[in-house]
Amino acid sequence: METTQALNGTAKAESKEPKQRRPRRQPPPLPSAAGASEMNSTTYECKVDNSPIGWDALPLWTPFSLSSDGSYPHVKVSKSQYCDLRTNRAYPVGSGRCYKIIF
Repeated sequence: METTQALNGTAKAESKEPKQRRPRRQPPPLPSAAGASEMNSTTYECKVDNSPIGWDALPLWTPFSLSSDGSYPHVKVSKSQYCDLRTNRAYPVGSGRCYKIIF
């Protein structure tokens, strides 16, 4: 049953029936992982640009290095942050030059 109420020249319908709640969607759990002793070692080969690129020109989610040999890779995660792949921590950055890494 609905009733109509006028407020400041506008009509507002009020429903006395309670709203039905949708069931909460349950995201899938994390997959189980083996211990470090059961994992395999891998080596990745990648290419590193010879010339540095400006921070603003580097696209999001692109791996890069601060040195020309490609050591200690990082990933640009936002316009003003990068993630260090060794420590998995995000750090703020405003500008600079880096070397793009291509896997």
